[in-house]
Amino acid sequence: MPILDLTDIKTVARYEEFIASSPYGHVMQSVNWAKVKDNWDSDYVYLQDEAGNITAALSILSVKNDGVHAFMYAPRGPVCDFRDIDTVKSLVKEAAPVIEKRNGFVLRMDPEFAYDEEVLAAYRNAGIDNLEITTRGADEHSFSNPRMHMIADISMGTHDDFLKTVKSKNKSKIKVPYKHGLKTLRFHRGDPQFEETLDKFYELTKIMAKRQGISYRPKDYFVRLFKAFPPEAVTLYETRTPEQEVLSCAIALGFNRKYFYIYAASSNEKRNLRPNYQMNNEAIKDAIEQGYTQYDMGGIYEVDSSGGLYSFKKAFCGEGGLLEMIGQFDWIFNSDAYSDFSK
Repeated sequence: MPILDLTDIKTVARYEEFIASSPYGHVMQSVNWAKVKDNWDSDYVYLQDEAGNITAALSILSVKNDGVHAFMYAPRGPVCDFRDIDTVKSLVKEAAPVIEKRNGFVLRMDPEFAYDEEVLAAYRNAGIDNLEITTRGADEHSFSNPRMHMIADISMGTHDDFLKTVKSKNKSKIKVPYKHGLKTLRFHRGDPQFEETLDKFYELTKIMAKRQGISYRPKDYFVRLFKAFPPEAVTLYETRTPEQEVLSCAIALGFNRKYFYIYAASSNEKRNLRPNYQMNNEAIKDAIEQGYTQYDMGGIYEVDSSGGLYSFKKAFCGEGGLLEMIGQFDWIFNSDAYSDFSK
């Protein structure tokens, strides 16, 4: 049965290679992502052809919120063409022993698949009695991961080519920090100043969270993130003034075709110098040099051009950079537990 044996090093490597190279692969489906989410259990299901080649996969994280029933989540899964309902159903069927072992009450999928009315209709008409779909029209904060992401196309060749796609008013914003002498430094796990820089990143994270009135993750979470992936895959950026005052930091993670601007934080000071614009511009430059074709700036909850998060990310991603995903697909195995969970 194609449930990944984590003690089989060769098969684990083959599974990870499939996720890392598939056009449907996402970093949250990587085996390494479970190392970041260390308080969750993890299981991996896959399909293969007659030659033994992996053709589809589903990485599942599980946590027992009530101590009995497990919420099972395949973030940005499955790794297959989501239009192929039979393949998706086959993955769920192969996951049955895992669902039983974990006492799962629901298996949630939220594929990185564009909103499509025809595909939604196909799932609704597929006769899947235990499937609950949440999509456009629901509270955007109700999704496990943001349903809308801003993604820059960086496949055009060079950084100069990319800048040609940026509107002149946004190019002017990018130039501001350079004119004031700001520098952006890069650090990787194992570098001499890495620990000190990570401490600064976390300090700015707390400052930013207080400013915006939001929660923030514990430092151990970010430590695990850097340890979970090869050192060269995760970069810690730091933008500072000529006087060595750190104004912003960010973590970027490269996987498959994408360079993820995954976490960022900034100071309350000298925000007029636009350090985040330089930091993203430098990260995009790195991503292009390393051969990535997309720069994922993460989620938004509303499309509002009057300012804020959407406007900032649109400066790099453009009008066409918005990816509205299809939504959440909950395969329900215990309706009572699911009802309690939903409340």
